[in-house]
Amino acid sequence: MELYEFFRGLWAWTATIAILWPVNVPMLALAFKIQNGTKRLPLTTEQLWWRSIFGALFLALATVAFVILDFILADWAEIPAGPVHLVILAGYVPVAAWILFVLFAHAELSDGLGLFVIYIYLPVFVLFVLNKMVGFWNPLLNVVYAWLPPPV
Repeated sequence: MELYEFFRGLWAWTATIAILWPVNVPMLALAFKIQNGTKRLPLTTEQLWWRSIFGALFLALATVAFVILDFILADWAEIPAGPVHLVILAGYVPVAAWILFVLFAHAELSDGLGLFVIYIYLPVFVLFVLNKMVGFWNPLLNVVYAWLPPPV
């Protein structure tokens, strides 16, 4: 059960970051710059911002859809919540990577996955550490946890 609780927490953290649409637009632009490193960006500044706006928006919408699907399967359909969280997260990550792959016109899907990991899990790591010390992120997490039934 601890494994399922880990995936529930990971899914809650992922959803919390991805759903904050207007706030995380600059984070997606920064993630793209981090991914490209010191080489010249293949996009103009205007293209980067438009792709970041729509990438963050489509990712937020996909996240909401997957959280609702998780809730429907775990609560209404009464499928055990632990495996549902695991499967939903395992399905969400490739969809999110594909969205970023298409919007940023990457050459390989793994580039979209890399961008997703930088965009979501770098802030998750920083906020997780800060939350352990201060606990300021708990109200936002509790909103997502309300939609994710605990594993039994």
